Amino acid sequence: MNKYLEFGKLIRPYGMLYLGLTPVFGAICNGMFNFFHLSILFFIGVLSHIFTFVQNDIFDMAVDKQSVYVSKRPLIIGSISQKEALYIVVFSFSLSIILALVFVFIPLSFIFLLLSFLFVSLYNKFSKRYFFMEYILSIGVFTYGLFGAFSVSNKISSLAIIVCFFASIQWLFSVGVFANLKDVEFDSKVGIKTTPSILGVKIINDKLFIPNVFKFYSFGIKILHIFIAMLPFLFGFTSIYVNSLPVPLLFFIILSVFILFLIGKILSTPLSKRDLMLIYEGLQEGLAFLLIPTVLASYLIENIGVLLTVLLVVFMIIWPLVCFRVLFGKKMIPLE
Repeated sequence: MNKYLEFGKLIRPYGMLYLGLTPVFGAICNGMFNFFHLSILFFIGVLSHIFTFVQNDIFDMAVDKQSVYVSKRPLIIGSISQKEALYIVVFSFSLSIILALVFVFIPLSFIFLLLSFLFVSLYNKFSKRYFFMEYILSIGVFTYGLFGAFSVSNKISSLAIIVCFFASIQWLFSVGVFANLKDVEFDSKVGIKTTPSILGVKIINDKLFIPNVFKFYSFGIKILHIFIAMLPFLFGFTSIYVNSLPVPLLFFIILSVFILFLIGKILSTPLSKRDLMLIYEGLQEGLAFLLIPTVLASYLIENIGVLLTVLLVVFMIIWPLVCFRVLFGKKMIPLE
């Protein structure tokens, strides 16, 4: 068994851009375009991603052992020991703190970094005990974006606040709606109360029953997510035009339509096709993530240039696909 691949499955590199780029976009939207500063924020973001997911796996080991879907995770099968995982958590947290203190230290920014670790840890510790804990996680992501924004100065722009809210809502949907929905059968068997079960989602005759209230809740969060992403257009922080062409607006509309279409597919896919549900969610997450560079296109091009803007978008698309292929082969289905 390849130890490096097992470490890769543990830290989930295919999703690290979500947290990794959150403080970066927070800083960019607060007027920071220095490559070194943004690189440090990105590196801290990657470390925070590793901290979040490895800590979550440690806290959930007892529950995950009972699930057929995640029973092959590295900590469960023993390819990575709990001691090794704990070292990774401590190392990623410690190095994040050191980098923040040495390279991007502003007291208010540092406080928000510590708060983000606190909220994420609270979610990881109690998510299997209490419902609606995804709201605690979303607060952690929001404060994490503020860490990046306040690393620029003690004043924060409205654009940066919008981007931080966007990131927090993305995690609110990803965890509170999809992650809990795909696990509702197992969670109900072991007595775990999550948002879907509280809102009436249940298993009837081995089939997933999703009441209208949960469908309304799911689409409501995603529509709110899209609306928040649209605010930079509405308030004039960014333009719907690039070179006099409404390219950002056109791509925003296309992405939004496909995202809502995929939400419908997620909610209508039976648990017997759980892998297909994972694919739909992965596509939805990726497209939703692309809403920010789409909305910020004119702003990014003006401040970092066309080439870097294009490379950023290409990187956001290619990175997870490569990681899935390396870690899981042609099937490209993660242990989630």
